[in-house]
Amino acid sequence: SEGLFKLHEVLAVLMFIVYQNKATGNRWALWLRDIFQNHFYKLGCFAQRNAGKVLFVGILFLASMAVGLKSFAIETNVDKLWVEVDGRLEKELDYLRKTLGEGFGNTNQLLIETPRQPKTNILNPNALLHHLQTVRAGINVTVELFEVIWSLKDVCYSLSVPEFEESYIADAIEKLVPCSIITPLDCFWEGSKLLGPDVDVTIPSFPVNPKWTSLNPQFLIETLESHKDILKISKFPIEAFKAMMNRAGITTAYQKKPCLNPKDESCPKTAPNKANGSLPDIGAELTGGCYGFATKLMHWPEELIVGGVKKNKSGQIIKANAFQSIIQLMAEHDMFEFWKNHWKVHNIDWSVEKARLVLEAWQRKFTEEIRRFSESNNFGNDYEVHQFTSVSLPDIMKNFSNLNPTKVFMVYFIVLLYASFVLTNWRDRINSQCFLGIAGVLLNILSIAAGFGFCAIIRLTFNAATTQIVPFLAIGLGIDTLFLLSYTYRENLSANIAYETIVGECLKQIGCSILITSVCTVIAFSASAIIPIPALRAFAFQSAILIVFTTATNFFLFPCLMSLDLRRQRARRMDLFCCVEVDEESDCEEESTPKKCGLQATKVISANSAISDASPSDTLLTIERHSNICCKEGNTCEYLNKSDTWSKLTINYFVKDIYVPILRKKPVKFVVILMCLLILAVCLSGLPRVDDGLELTDIVPRNTVEYNFLTAQRQYFSVFNMYAVTQGNFDYPNNQRLLYEYHNAFTRVENIIKNDDGGLQDFWLIIFKDWLTSLQAAFDSEWANGCITQEHWFPNASADGILAYKLLVQTGRVDTPLDKRQVTKLKLVENGIINPKAFYNYLTAWVSNDALAYSASQANFRPEPKSWIHDANDVDLKIAKSQPLVYTQIPFYLYNLRTTKEITATIQEIRAISRKFEDKGLPNFPTGITFVYWEQYVLLRIYLLSSLVVVLAVIFLVLCVFLFNPWAASLVIGILLLTIAELFGVFGLLNIRLSAVPAVILIIAVGIGTNFLAHLTFSFVTSLGKKQRRMEMAIEHMLPPLTHGVVSTFCGIAMLAFSEFDFIIRHFFYVLCGLLILVVLNGLILLG
Repeated sequence: SEGLFKLHEVLAVLMFIVYQNKATGNRWALWLRDIFQNHFYKLGCFAQRNAGKVLFVGILFLASMAVGLKSFAIETNVDKLWVEVDGRLEKELDYLRKTLGEGFGNTNQLLIETPRQPKTNILNPNALLHHLQTVRAGINVTVELFEVIWSLKDVCYSLSVPEFEESYIADAIEKLVPCSIITPLDCFWEGSKLLGPDVDVTIPSFPVNPKWTSLNPQFLIETLESHKDILKISKFPIEAFKAMMNRAGITTAYQKKPCLNPKDESCPKTAPNKANGSLPDIGAELTGGCYGFATKLMHWPEELIVGGVKKNKSGQIIKANAFQSIIQLMAEHDMFEFWKNHWKVHNIDWSVEKARLVLEAWQRKFTEEIRRFSESNNFGNDYEVHQFTSVSLPDIMKNFSNLNPTKVFMVYFIVLLYASFVLTNWRDRINSQCFLGIAGVLLNILSIAAGFGFCAIIRLTFNAATTQIVPFLAIGLGIDTLFLLSYTYRENLSANIAYETIVGECLKQIGCSILITSVCTVIAFSASAIIPIPALRAFAFQSAILIVFTTATNFFLFPCLMSLDLRRQRARRMDLFCCVEVDEESDCEEESTPKKCGLQATKVISANSAISDASPSDTLLTIERHSNICCKEGNTCEYLNKSDTWSKLTINYFVKDIYVPILRKKPVKFVVILMCLLILAVCLSGLPRVDDGLELTDIVPRNTVEYNFLTAQRQYFSVFNMYAVTQGNFDYPNNQRLLYEYHNAFTRVENIIKNDDGGLQDFWLIIFKDWLTSLQAAFDSEWANGCITQEHWFPNASADGILAYKLLVQTGRVDTPLDKRQVTKLKLVENGIINPKAFYNYLTAWVSNDALAYSASQANFRPEPKSWIHDANDVDLKIAKSQPLVYTQIPFYLYNLRTTKEITATIQEIRAISRKFEDKGLPNFPTGITFVYWEQYVLLRIYLLSSLVVVLAVIFLVLCVFLFNPWAASLVIGILLLTIAELFGVFGLLNIRLSAVPAVILIIAVGIGTNFLAHLTFSFVTSLGKKQRRMEMAIEHMLPPLTHGVVSTFCGIAMLAFSEFDFIIRHFFYVLCGLLILVVLNGLILLG
């Protein structure tokens, strides 16, 4: 029969035939699709009748959502972006923030010097002198902020010193103790040039202002001791000062270290090479590391200061390629605490936030000065200096996260031009749909803005992944739906469909297919949130929300545009210039006078039509268009397809007359399968090359200062700082042996730096114990000499002996805090165990009176022990008892960790130690940059596999529900698995490591792949006829709009290729382009 069956009529006939058992088919599929299509039909008819109202309300809603963009917040804190949500690591970091406060830890400025010629030996004095000049240029900078000038001394971390009752003494020592700078220069006298002090320091009986370049602490002590009368008047605690120096290893400082330039006039005569003027053996001096002014507390391992090392058989360094210096600054919280009671900040409303701003300003000024110095110094042709600060990465992340309006505008404009070009009919000014394309793209852009606004309203933070990727990906995926609707709308205009139902029939025909793909895409993006990385969860949820908004816009508002366009065509108004009416005579071409009106249906449904179970009945009648011009009633001429040269340049002609006929041939099918197998083999060859990891150099723009530093650091200094943290709810005094065992357990970790004896550096409990042991020895000597008795001490007793006596009488009890009988009955330390009853009394005394050792131990006790200053003349014996500890830390250095595999293996080894002692009753955990950024890789592949299983299972169920055809759903899942495997292999071919970012792209690839596969599959299973014919009709109907969808998606992501971040280009542009190619090959060619 002639004419076109309306879709609901077709379904009614098919259901009747199936129910009469005169044909085979899936009646439940027909029934379910009939329900959905009736709803879509009603929606389309409603939109057509009330186009203006629906469009107004919809645009008003989208605009109101877009207002939420004013709450747009970008997260650049790397910890909050990459730490696993609700995981062990997040709980540990929350504990640190709760215990230590925001802004805990130290802040480091790093400088790496390398020879400009690769692999050149840098072990020569000139290289170190250049390094000295560079470091001095950086540390001499000052910044003015809040009307206060801040220098390095104001912001740096330095060893704490004991408190003294005489303020002038405390002030002098504070000025004299330098900033902590870890540097290879400390092996030489020139290291003293970095320490200052830059202000005058007044010490009684010392004739000159001391400078570390000429200061001999031993000589200082001897000079002070020779002026006992002055010391007595000034009350200078010479014995306490001398004891402090002995415990810290402060002896001759830099005065007996070799000079890099023995001809320097300031080089001391005591330097071993001053007299003969010979140059020092740089390698020999650096072997084993360097020592600061306090040799017992300040040892810099050689792995930390010398890189690219080559040693001889005896272990001496004979070649190196890099030097590194680390200037340690206070953390913002520590800086706030340090200055909060000082007159310097009384008038500026001092806060942690202001401390952070000062630190950031100083670091940026430091970087600028180093860069300026490197460009202007005389050594520039021989050496390169790479610097990095703690604000470098946040600054990069801020630049990385900023949305580039120019790029967004260019992409959207390109997509708009493409849509308008594709939908323009250059031969027919009335039936052209240029306006529909432009208005549809603008609606999608508004829906994207509304989606982002909604994300801001519900407090989904934005980050680099969302601002750099989502706007481009969303427009590409949104336009796919626009092309499908436009193509179906164009077909319906050519059919004998009542004017009032054209839009309803359009949604009825294509609505189910769009709904399936949109649901599957949203499911895929949502399932990627199983990977518990906050940055990527935000990316996944925001992408899913934007897809929901664009789909809803295309379902509810785009039909209104079709209705307006329909009215324009009925009024014979020109496309885009709707005020211009086209004359009927001018619109018809003489040579194309129609022979008859109407269209010929390609299929006639009869009661004898057989439909297989695997191929449910048709909901879409694919129309074979007449090759001539069709004149409808009223002599209105409509251009359909004309067999001329121009029509052969269309996608429709290519699909129908070239592509489909070629696919009919069995040799072509064999070639296609062979080609796909070859591509699969090539892609699978890349699977073994996929390693885990995401280097910091991947997210930093190439040829920048930061990129060069990170490259040099990875090559020469793969050293990371970590802490073993012990928590509260633990009896520290009575479990000291367990703490020793815990510390010793780390000896077996190969990648932890050991001391010269092959053991670990002493931690706080050992240093605490040694201090008490030295006091006990002093007491025993004083007791034997009769200087101290059970009841009191004599004036000739030493300060350490008196302090030991005061400690020995502590009971640790609140009711009876003192008991003098204990001085002969117990020891401060017995069998290596500190007296547990008075443990916290001793802790108070140690932290206050051996502050250098305590600060060097980096124990960072919480709660902070009480302050108690020992005065040998004070007869008050009571020492305040500190609160039980809830936080301590043991510092370590991890080294030789260059690959993610090595790092994760070390993490697992350390975590195993932590779990072992957790089981023994010691609450503990490790922390550090390695755990924050790399621990995610331990379970990444498990999370990825779980996400893929979930998303594939859910998509399978969705397809089964909509299609009622498990075989078709299984076919789609099979093609998706093939695409995922090939894309995973592409990672290896492109040398892209598997991190959370590629993992998420693998998951969303399922949704993007389904976006194309489901349309073809749905069109196939809902077509009539034999398999071959149904395949042809599905391809003819779906391939043109899907091709435009692929092109528009590529236009959306094309701008990523121009990103200044190599990370965006490699991890998103290359991967998404590879995904599109694989989807086209597997979905549009192999599936066909």
